[in-house]
Amino acid sequence: MKRIFLCFILAVSAGTARAGISAGVDQTFGSSHYRGTRFKAAIDLGRTAYIAPSYSFYSSDLTSATFRSMALRLGWEWGPMSFGVDGAFQPKTDGYRRTSIGADATLSLTPGKSRNGRALAGPSSRGAGAFGAGLAGIDVGAAVARISHADDIQTPPGSHGRRLPRTTELVINQTDVSIFAGLRFFAAEFSAEATKSRYDRDLGAVNAREAQYLELSGLGSIIQGFPDTSFNAQVKWKSLPLLKPFASYTRTTFVIESAPSTAYEVGARLGLNMVTLKASYQRYRQKGFDDRNYYTLGGNFNF
Repeated sequence: MKRIFLCFILAVSAGTARAGISAGVDQTFGSSHYRGTRFKAAIDLGRTAYIAPSYSFYSSDLTSATFRSMALRLGWEWGPMSFGVDGAFQPKTDGYRRTSIGADATLSLTPGKSRNGRALAGPSSRGAGAFGAGLAGIDVGAAVARISHADDIQTPPGSHGRRLPRTTELVINQTDVSIFAGLRFFAAEFSAEATKSRYDRDLGAVNAREAQYLELSGLGSIIQGFPDTSFNAQVKWKSLPLLKPFASYTRTTFVIESAPSTAYEVGARLGLNMVTLKASYQRYRQKGFDDRNYYTLGGNFNF
């Protein structure tokens, strides 16, 4: 699977030698000996489409193995609309396997370019065209994803986390529905995303253990669990020539018996034209566990 994935990316790269290409890596480390790495790339396919592969893995004292995931996204733009489809595959590790597929659509509204009102005098000068500074753009959109979890291990009630093998593989299907919005106002960018998850099984009744690989919008680290709802809000500043600071807040509720969690992240991106550097700090809180700290360093090459 890895060889096929890499060969596909090399073939696409060879066919788009003149297109824009971005490639980079993020490295996250933190509490409980957490180590997470993400390799990512984006390749333009003409002027309106792109393909974005990624490969990530993580491990910590809270996991029983190193979990790896490969993902691929295809996106394209049509006027004010942006569309995307993506899929991911995490091979079976310590009895757990995960696959996903999703799609999203975004509508971008920007200041109008109408010719009405551009004349200096007469009836053609009476329009209300955009001018000045302030609200520079609004994005709204929605996404849906289908995630399949397969597990050979169970954690029965009263077992205090003790793992027991299953006689047959348990398959749980998860459906996520998300809505999101963002706006640019002067030198700031604000965005928010809310997600609701539904499952086709009663997770408590089937003795499901926590999903071993969970990525949430706004979290720089990979965690474990079956989410019920998740909300993320971010703000970014573009007031400095090269530096773009940002801050993020994420709150997640879970099914089964996990307590809600909150995460705070602050950081900045440094843009040097062909090179973009990133550094961030994240604090993750969940009742019943010690607070966790995560640090991320990353870089992107754009050519």
